[in-house]
Amino acid sequence: MFYRVRPIALALLLSLLFADARPASATETDQFTTPPAPRNHLGPHLSRKIVRIIEESNRPNDDPERILMDWVGHNVFASRLVRWIKEIRAAAGPVTFLPHIHNSIYRIALSPAPASFLFDSPTIHVHGAFLGTDKIDHFFQQGFEYYEIVLKQESLGATPDQALAAAVARGVKQEHNYYGTLASGIYSNADLAANYAGLKFYLNLRRPVRIANRELPPLFQRTPQGWRLRAGIDPARILEPFFSNHLDESLNPSRYRFSRRTIRPLIRERCARWTRFYSDRLDLVAPAAQSFAATWFGEPYGHWLPLNQEISIATECAAYLPRGPITMKPAAPAAEGDSHE
Repeated sequence: MFYRVRPIALALLLSLLFADARPASATETDQFTTPPAPRNHLGPHLSRKIVRIIEESNRPNDDPERILMDWVGHNVFASRLVRWIKEIRAAAGPVTFLPHIHNSIYRIALSPAPASFLFDSPTIHVHGAFLGTDKIDHFFQQGFEYYEIVLKQESLGATPDQALAAAVARGVKQEHNYYGTLASGIYSNADLAANYAGLKFYLNLRRPVRIANRELPPLFQRTPQGWRLRAGIDPARILEPFFSNHLDESLNPSRYRFSRRTIRPLIRERCARWTRFYSDRLDLVAPAAQSFAATWFGEPYGHWLPLNQEISIATECAAYLPRGPITMKPAAPAAEGDSHE
């Protein structure tokens, strides 16, 4: 594997390795390389785990979001929750899939920081979506950061839309820097979708939230014994509304700063296998500007993928899709730089 090594990038990597005050999702995931068989469904296990963490806390006076975040913890590459997931041994079959780096679409990708792709995240199956374990940390760690920003903005008199926009702006800045492009050369739209979904989940712990045309009641209520799941809510499905195909990097592709010429043919090699594995959701494949993932159920979350730089199932595997080749809308030229409006 070859890397573009820069002194500032090396210093960044070292700082990430030894920092424990803030999480940094420098790992990447590869849903273009599919497992030989579907992974065991983790959604109910994970949902029940979250309920137990909150209900079994010995801190009944703390807010449920703080109880949960303190349990999840901060870690550079994998939180306590991700470590718990990786330790699950399901009788029904494997729960994770991680291709060897030499079998990944990143096997010869360039990266600003050395060894960025040696810490790739395995694919898991959560409530119908395939995603990397890094999305779990984005959901619970960066989602909590977003939540804190929203609370602060609301306390300053911001409208709900303004508060959400401030959180998204923070995430976009991070993804252009040490959480994404600066560390690995990848601006991950799925990372940002996970951040935003996590924010919505934290808000829903104690207040109603709307997802598309559906309003969800608060998940928990305070009792003399502490926080308890509201009656009528299935503890095995509390995360289900928040885990969607937005978190899948093959259905919600990233913007690659480097190595587009090397990644493109590797995705093409995987078209036949990918379309067989994802046969139940081929109707979701579309160019970025037409994609279901351009917003999170109608809400902006920082999605950015210039069409003239797009490398995706839509651009590389059109011949394998039921409706045939996809017509790409013309796009204005985009600079190689990382900023966007």
